[in-house]
Amino acid sequence: MSLQKYFKEFNEKIKMDYDVKSELKDKRDILLEILRNAEGIPAFKKFDQGSYSMYLGVEPLDKEYDIDVGLRFQVNCDDYAPMDLKDKIYDLLKDHTDYGATIKKPCVTVTYKKDGEAAYHVDLVVYTYADKDDTDSQLYLARGKNSESDETCWEKSDPVGLVNYVNDKYKGDDAKEDREQFRRIIRYFKRWKNKKFSSSGNAEPPSIGITLIAVDKFEVSKKYDYLEEKYIYDDLDAVLNFAKEIKDLFKFNGISESGRCLYSIEYDLPSELKFDENTNVFKKMSDNYMTDFKEKVDALVTDLEAVKNEADEVEQCKKLNKIFGDDFPIPEVDNAAKQQMCYIPPTSSSGAR
Repeated sequence: MSLQKYFKEFNEKIKMDYDVKSELKDKRDILLEILRNAEGIPAFKKFDQGSYSMYLGVEPLDKEYDIDVGLRFQVNCDDYAPMDLKDKIYDLLKDHTDYGATIKKPCVTVTYKKDGEAAYHVDLVVYTYADKDDTDSQLYLARGKNSESDETCWEKSDPVGLVNYVNDKYKGDDAKEDREQFRRIIRYFKRWKNKKFSSSGNAEPPSIGITLIAVDKFEVSKKYDYLEEKYIYDDLDAVLNFAKEIKDLFKFNGISESGRCLYSIEYDLPSELKFDENTNVFKKMSDNYMTDFKEKVDALVTDLEAVKNEADEVEQCKKLNKIFGDDFPIPEVDNAAKQQMCYIPPTSSSGAR
């Protein structure tokens, strides 16, 4: 079977190519230059965070691209209120584009338009140090929309440590192919959730949750081909096994007033990193939203098992297209493998971490 080649085609279609999206990087650099040259803005060092820095970006379904940029200001946390620097950044950038700037709880967002509609946004995240003279000291994130909110605070954060934690999975040249499958499976899952969940409110499970589970639970699916003298990777098996890992994390959480069985999922940021306590990455999702998540993961496992048990390659791709969306290719019958008379589902062996 050659199903793997269709998974790789799918990956190439959905993978965010930030080098191609040079406009987005140009916008980021212009904003940083404005801030560096402004009076009243302390010196800072920037670093890219989020999916950009983890090489896990997926082409957005709504076609609005984004990049998260951390600004580590070389100042002491105790010398500033959480909104001081965010307000200064907002004042500098509020008239920079037609859409202007918006203060959000974790960042200041600047949105750009192209062809008359929103096309890009840059999220600027403010950090300060416990001790500005020690760049290894605790970083604090400025959280809040305004000074009056009870939610506004300095929050312990470790953004660089988080990026390294993800990127250290399958490090080195000898783990390159394992690392690529790891990243592909996360991209598949992110496209699936973008397709299945509303992006408004907290209905959609956060991508960082999927990513952290993958770092801890994902196992490579591959088998050794002695004729080719190389490993053959099986993304169908890998994404199915990973979906099962997520499914197993849900716990029964009671029954709602309407009689619905409710489930919850908890997954904390790595304990070795320097974040605040109570770091469950799914905590913003309500019981109903988490139950929706479980039901959709259950369905995903069932659907992927149906793909695995299907003998015909074209039918497999049709099922995968229904699961992941129109970017998953469906081959022409003449160009695809015919139904196999003695089809045996492929076995796989998991690579070492």
